[in-house]
This record gives sequence, C-alpha cells and structure tokens, in this order.
Amino acid sequence: MLRLILVIITIPLVAIHFAILYFWVFDWRKLVTQVGLISWIFSIILGILVYFAYRKFIKNQKFTVVSRKVLFSSTLMTIVLGVLTLVIEVITRSMP
Repeated sequence: MLRLILVIITIPLVAIHFAILYFWVFDWRKLVTQVGLISWIFSIILGILVYFAYRKFIKNQKFTVVSRKVLFSSTLMTIVLGVLTLVIEVITRSMP
C-alpha cells in the first residue's frame, strides 16, 4: 500500500520538476511569482521527503529502485536550478 502511495506521489512530482525546468529555460518570469516560488520550494521539500521514504520503507524492488533514482535525479536537478537562479540573481544585482 505504501509503495502505491509513493508511486502516486512520485509521478506528478517528477512532472512538476520537469515543468519547473521548462519554465526555467523558456519563461522564467512565471517561476519568480509567489505561486511559482511556493511550488518550487514545496516540490523540493516533498521530493526529499518522498525519497527518504523510499529509502526507509521500500528496499530492492526493481520498479521502486528506478522510481527512487528518477525522483532523486529530478529533485537534484530542481535544487541545482534553484542554486543557479540565486547565483544569477546575485551576479545581476551586483552589476552597476
């Protein structure tokens, strides 16, 4: 039952992470709105929590190993995009 719940959470979460990547590349103004930032932060937190739930409760089932790796990769990508955004923001604000 827990495995099914984690999969149901993982699939839309990975889709949200890839939507964040799409908006980061093509229309970044939508990500810097209040709704965009809340969804960005919430998806990172939820991705970390679900990843640790996979690690703690479900071990060595082929589908869950793949799901865990995909979730980890997309969450890591979203975190890297957030860090890059902060670096770009600091650099552009420091320009005269």
